[in-house]
Amino acid sequence: MKTSRILVKLESRVWYITFAVMFRIILEIAYTNFVATAFEYEGFIYKLDIFKYLESWLIFVILLYFSPFVLKKASDYLVVYMLFAFVVPLLVYYALSNADRVHLYLVLTSVVFVYLFRSGRLLRVPYFRFGIKLVYGLLVIGSATVTAWMIASGGLKFFNLDLTRVYDFRREVGDVINQGLMAYLNVWATKVFGPVLLALSLWRKNYIIAFLVFLLHVLWFAISSHKSVLFYPFLVTFLWMWFSRSRALSLIPAGMSFVVLGGYLSYIFIEDILFGSLFIRRVFFVPSYLTFVYYEFFSKNDFVYWSNSILSNFIRYPYDLNTAVLIGDYLDTESHANNSFLSTGYMHAGFFGVIIYGILVGLLFRLIDSLAARGIPVWVAVASIIVPAQSLIISADLPTALLTHGIGASLVVLFLLRSASHVNEGGMQVKCTSQRL
Repeated sequence: MKTSRILVKLESRVWYITFAVMFRIILEIAYTNFVATAFEYEGFIYKLDIFKYLESWLIFVILLYFSPFVLKKASDYLVVYMLFAFVVPLLVYYALSNADRVHLYLVLTSVVFVYLFRSGRLLRVPYFRFGIKLVYGLLVIGSATVTAWMIASGGLKFFNLDLTRVYDFRREVGDVINQGLMAYLNVWATKVFGPVLLALSLWRKNYIIAFLVFLLHVLWFAISSHKSVLFYPFLVTFLWMWFSRSRALSLIPAGMSFVVLGGYLSYIFIEDILFGSLFIRRVFFVPSYLTFVYYEFFSKNDFVYWSNSILSNFIRYPYDLNTAVLIGDYLDTESHANNSFLSTGYMHAGFFGVIIYGILVGLLFRLIDSLAARGIPVWVAVASIIVPAQSLIISADLPTALLTHGIGASLVVLFLLRSASHVNEGGMQVKCTSQRL
């Protein structure tokens, strides 16, 4: 009972702002004393500009004011996650490395359009009478098909549970299991089928199925050698544990503060650079750094105009390398420098691309809210979309995120989960009127 009262108190704006400011300060300390020190050779320089520093704090405060602090709909989580996982590190990097102001405001333009277009009346969406049964069938059959394919195609030869050796196997096993349509299904299984099946099982208190989904993710990780696959079930479980008891979005900056502080302290006290490299440099500052690199490169070179994807049959692609490899080559790192839609919008069509992507992502968030408005708790909707949405926010172009990374598949799942019932905060379903197919 005491824990419940604490969780309810955390739903206040005061706690949200407190954890937000704490996260920003910890991130600044970590960048100054760890990232810019240990990884200066990768481009993470320290060049403090006082005016830009104050400017970045003003922008930060304005964004906090217009951001939700309690979870009422799925896009509340998504915009707050975008704020702390991408925008705040970008502001910190901008101020502490003296990055380009024009490029920053182009990114912020897209963010503003996302905020604006996700708001408004929900879209009228019908529901499918037998959708929930169809969802379970699709999730189980899809997961079983992917698992059988990974084993039958020879994936077990690369079975590995050692997190430090994943790069020894990833390329080889990828050539084996990512063939044709299965290349998409493999990703959808790990990012959509498994996490949604886990969320539904936890909601319905089917804990045996939930445990089996955990084991399935361990197997998928051991074969695919993608570390993130192993952590998706923990993310979904954490969302269930928190949001089934509290609506406080202060969870996001508080959790991120804990991760950054842990990485920083491990570097300071035991001189461990690996944890900080993965969870401070890679998660928060590589996307920020690459954002300014994308804008720098494409402000001087040809825009792509979606000739690498949806308009490839109509417009000639202007480069010999795909865009991720192109930026890696520009940096002389030989890496695949993928980045967020907040970068790739400019890559495609400059300022107009920034606006187009901001509008489209804002409308996408509103569509997610509309699909999730009936039939399931908000936290289940968040769990159903959060993994592919993370790719969009951090590391993927919009068309790629929709198809390859599973946002499209998540939208189908949310549509089928939609019903004539509204789920109240206690998890009970109340009959409502709605269109039916």
